[in-house]
Amino acid sequence: MKFSYALLKKLVPRVPPKQKLAEALNMHTCEVEGVEGDTLHLAIPANRYSDLASHVGVAREAAAIFGAKFVNPVAR
Repeated sequence: MKFSYALLKKLVPRVPPKQKLAEALNMHTCEVEGVEGDTLHLAIPANRYSDLASHVGVAREAAAIFGAKFVNPVAR
């Protein structure tokens, strides 16, 4: 699936650069198939699809990995 780094950056303002985020996601959550421009291509495992199939899910995971604050778009 394709995910926008710019949108992830809005949801987790302190998210690291794309390459560091890709490495962390590879180690903790799912396989990053590639980083092209502003897009991350993720291969989400079947057992994690329910919580990682959206930008909000990936942003929550990134916030948990890096100990950053997640900005909930619904609570605004």
